[in-house]
Amino acid sequence: MASGSSFFSLLLILVAFISIATAEIRFSEIRSDPRPIIPFDEFGFTHNGRLELNVSKLSFSTAEPDLTKLGFFICTRDSWLQVLQQIEDGEIACALQSNIIKEVYNLNLLSKDATGFNHYYLQSDADQYTLVFANCLPQLKISMNVRSAMYNLDGCLL
Repeated sequence: MASGSSFFSLLLILVAFISIATAEIRFSEIRSDPRPIIPFDEFGFTHNGRLELNVSKLSFSTAEPDLTKLGFFICTRDSWLQVLQQIEDGEIACALQSNIIKEVYNLNLLSKDATGFNHYYLQSDADQYTLVFANCLPQLKISMNVRSAMYNLDGCLL
Protein backbone atom coordinates (compact mmCIF):
# COMPACT_ATOMS: atom_id res chain seq x y z
CA MET A 1 0.00 0.00 0.00
CA ALA A 2 2.86 2.38 0.78
CA SER A 3 4.24 1.83 -2.73
CA GLY A 4 0.92 2.88 -4.33
CA SER A 5 0.68 5.91 -2.07
CA SER A 6 4.24 6.98 -2.98
CA PHE A 7 3.51 6.59 -6.68
CA PHE A 8 0.34 8.70 -6.38
CA SER A 9 2.22 11.42 -4.44
CA LEU A 10 5.00 11.47 -7.03
CA LEU A 11 2.45 11.67 -9.84
CA LEU A 12 0.71 14.61 -8.12
CA ILE A 13 4.02 16.48 -7.75
CA LEU A 14 4.90 15.93 -11.42
CA VAL A 15 1.49 17.16 -12.59
CA ALA A 16 1.85 20.27 -10.43
CA PHE A 17 5.00 21.29 -12.31
CA ILE A 18 3.76 20.65 -15.85
CA SER A 19 3.13 23.84 -17.81
CA ILE A 20 -0.03 24.12 -19.80
CA ALA A 21 0.25 25.91 -23.12
CA THR A 22 -2.53 27.09 -25.43
CA ALA A 23 -1.36 28.13 -28.87
CA GLU A 24 -2.30 29.28 -32.32
CA ILE A 25 0.09 29.17 -35.28
CA ARG A 26 -0.75 30.86 -38.58
CA PHE A 27 0.97 31.33 -41.90
CA SER A 28 -0.06 34.07 -44.34
CA GLU A 29 1.24 35.10 -47.74
CA ILE A 30 0.81 38.77 -48.56
CA ARG A 31 1.41 39.75 -52.20
CA SER A 32 1.52 43.34 -53.53
CA ASP A 33 -0.90 44.52 -50.87
CA PRO A 34 -1.51 48.30 -50.71
CA ARG A 35 -3.85 48.26 -47.68
CA PRO A 36 -2.91 50.64 -44.83
CA ILE A 37 -4.00 48.03 -42.27
CA ILE A 38 -3.54 44.27 -42.67
CA PRO A 39 -5.08 42.27 -39.82
CA PHE A 40 -3.63 38.83 -39.14
CA ASP A 41 -4.62 36.86 -36.07
CA GLU A 42 -6.74 37.30 -33.00
CA PHE A 43 -5.69 35.58 -29.80
CA GLY A 44 -6.60 35.62 -26.12
CA PHE A 45 -3.42 36.25 -24.17
CA THR A 46 -3.09 35.55 -20.46
CA HIS A 47 -0.51 37.26 -18.22
CA ASN A 48 2.10 34.86 -19.62
CA GLY A 49 1.51 35.45 -23.34
CA ARG A 50 4.11 35.04 -26.05
CA LEU A 51 4.21 36.00 -29.73
CA GLU A 52 6.77 34.64 -32.14
CA LEU A 53 6.77 36.60 -35.39
CA ASN A 54 8.71 35.29 -38.39
CA VAL A 55 8.64 37.34 -41.59
CA SER A 56 10.34 36.24 -44.81
CA LYS A 57 10.35 37.18 -48.52
CA LEU A 58 9.79 40.82 -47.56
CA SER A 59 9.70 43.20 -50.52
CA PHE A 60 8.31 46.62 -51.39
CA SER A 61 6.98 48.24 -54.57
CA THR A 62 9.42 51.17 -54.17
CA ALA A 63 13.19 51.02 -53.80
CA GLU A 64 13.73 52.70 -50.42
CA PRO A 65 10.53 53.21 -48.44
CA ASP A 66 10.50 55.01 -45.09
CA LEU A 67 10.61 51.92 -42.85
CA THR A 68 9.62 53.91 -39.75
CA LYS A 69 6.11 53.99 -41.21
CA LEU A 70 5.77 50.21 -41.48
CA GLY A 71 5.33 47.79 -38.61
CA PHE A 72 3.44 45.19 -36.63
CA PHE A 73 1.41 45.87 -33.51
CA ILE A 74 -1.23 44.26 -31.35
CA CYS A 75 -4.35 45.89 -29.96
CA THR A 76 -7.67 45.02 -28.41
CA ARG A 77 -10.96 45.76 -30.18
CA ASP A 78 -11.64 48.63 -27.78
CA SER A 79 -8.22 50.16 -28.33
CA TRP A 80 -8.61 49.78 -32.10
CA LEU A 81 -11.81 51.84 -31.99
CA GLN A 82 -9.91 54.53 -30.08
CA VAL A 83 -7.11 54.50 -32.69
CA LEU A 84 -9.66 54.93 -35.48
CA GLN A 85 -11.12 57.88 -33.56
CA GLN A 86 -7.63 59.41 -33.20
CA ILE A 87 -7.14 59.11 -36.98
CA GLU A 88 -10.59 60.55 -37.72
CA ASP A 89 -9.98 63.48 -35.34
CA GLY A 90 -6.63 64.21 -37.02
CA GLU A 91 -4.64 63.53 -33.83
CA ILE A 92 -2.53 60.97 -35.70
CA ALA A 93 -2.03 60.12 -39.37
CA CYS A 94 -1.02 56.50 -38.86
CA ALA A 95 -1.93 53.75 -36.39
CA LEU A 96 1.77 53.35 -35.52
CA GLN A 97 1.72 56.88 -34.06
CA SER A 98 -0.87 55.98 -31.45
CA ASN A 99 0.12 55.53 -27.83
CA ILE A 100 -2.75 53.07 -27.42
CA ILE A 101 -1.31 50.24 -29.52
CA LYS A 102 1.40 47.82 -28.41
CA GLU A 103 4.13 47.95 -31.03
CA VAL A 104 5.57 44.50 -31.71
CA TYR A 105 8.11 45.27 -34.44
CA ASN A 106 8.85 48.37 -36.52
CA LEU A 107 10.54 47.68 -39.85
CA ASN A 108 13.07 50.44 -39.21
CA LEU A 109 14.83 47.81 -37.04
CA LEU A 110 15.68 45.79 -40.15
CA SER A 111 19.28 45.69 -41.24
CA LYS A 112 19.97 47.07 -44.70
CA ASP A 113 18.84 44.78 -47.52
CA ALA A 114 17.20 42.34 -45.08
CA THR A 115 14.30 40.36 -46.52
CA GLY A 116 12.97 39.06 -43.23
CA PHE A 117 13.28 38.88 -39.47
CA ASN A 118 12.40 36.80 -36.42
CA HIS A 119 11.04 38.53 -33.34
CA TYR A 120 9.89 37.34 -29.93
CA TYR A 121 7.39 39.48 -28.00
CA LEU A 122 6.21 39.05 -24.39
CA GLN A 123 2.62 40.02 -23.58
CA SER A 124 1.71 40.34 -19.91
CA ASP A 125 -1.65 42.16 -20.15
CA ALA A 126 -4.39 39.56 -20.37
CA ASP A 127 -6.98 40.30 -23.07
CA GLN A 128 -8.08 39.41 -26.60
CA TYR A 129 -5.62 40.98 -29.07
CA THR A 130 -5.35 41.22 -32.84
CA LEU A 131 -1.98 41.17 -34.62
CA VAL A 132 -1.95 43.90 -37.26
CA PHE A 133 0.48 45.22 -39.87
CA ALA A 134 0.37 48.97 -40.51
CA ASN A 135 1.47 50.44 -43.84
CA CYS A 136 1.45 54.21 -43.39
CA LEU A 137 2.85 54.89 -46.85
CA PRO A 138 0.10 55.51 -49.40
CA GLN A 139 0.86 53.93 -52.77
CA LEU A 140 3.30 51.40 -51.24
CA LYS A 141 2.58 47.75 -51.96
CA ILE A 142 4.12 45.16 -49.68
CA SER A 143 4.78 41.46 -50.11
CA MET A 144 5.81 39.08 -47.33
CA ASN A 145 5.31 35.68 -45.78
CA VAL A 146 4.22 35.92 -42.15
CA ARG A 147 4.29 33.11 -39.61
CA SER A 148 2.89 34.00 -36.22
CA ALA A 149 2.79 31.75 -33.18
CA MET A 150 0.77 33.08 -30.26
CA TYR A 151 0.64 31.13 -27.05
CA ASN A 152 0.26 31.31 -23.28
CA LEU A 153 2.46 29.67 -20.68
CA ASP A 154 0.56 29.12 -17.50
CA GLY A 155 1.69 26.81 -14.74
CA CYS A 156 -0.75 24.29 -13.38
CA LEU A 157 -0.91 24.32 -9.60
CA LEU A 158 -3.03 21.68 -7.87
